[in-house]
Parts: sequence; C-alpha cells; structure tokens
Amino acid sequence: MASHALDQRLFEQMQTMFGEGSSATASPTDGVQLITKWLTVLEGDSSPKTVNIEEKLKELRGQLQFVNPDADRVRELLMSLAEHTNQIAQGSDLQEPTVNKLSDLALRLQNFSSQF
Repeated sequence: MASHALDQRLFEQMQTMFGEGSSATASPTDGVQLITKWLTVLEGDSSPKTVNIEEKLKELRGQLQFVNPDADRVRELLMSLAEHTNQIAQGSDLQEPTVNKLSDLALRLQNFSSQF
C-alpha cells in the first residue's frame, strides 16, 4: 500500500483540481493521472468497500480516455464514488482529520459530477 505522504498529496491535488464549489480545472488527462495514483493507494486493500471503489475508478478512468466519454455514465460514476467515499468516512473508525478529508472529497465529487 502507498505511503501516507502520497495520500496527503492526492487529497491536496483533489482540492486544487476540483476547486471550491462546483468550478473545476481538471482535464480528462488530469483525471486519468489522478485516478491512477488513487488506484496505487488502494492497491493491496481487498476490503469490499475499496474493491467497489477500485472498480468504479477503473471504469471512470476508461471513460475519461475516450475521445467522447459518456457524460451520463461519468456523472453516475462520480456520484457513486462520492457515495462510497462518504460511507467510508462515516462508517469507520478513522481519525477525524481523515474523516473530514474523505467527507470533503465526497462533496467535491458530487459537485464535480454536476458539470457533466
């Protein structure tokens, strides 16, 4: 599994890419690169919650690599990822800073999904 420092950098990249509110600066290429990094973080964690997230991330990465991604499917995947992320944040014994970061990530994913 990846280091905590990598997790930290990925959370910071998410904040930068998705901005505050619903405006985002992420391109499909940025998204593919970020998803690949998140998959590295999740690698080796075989819990049912993360396996589902991995599947959604891989499908989203595939969609973003198409010249014309299916906007409806991208939106569905982002909303699903937001929901799963929020469930992990609320249903675990993580430390408060991590719970807050995951909750923030879920909100940003929801906001970002509205752009498709």
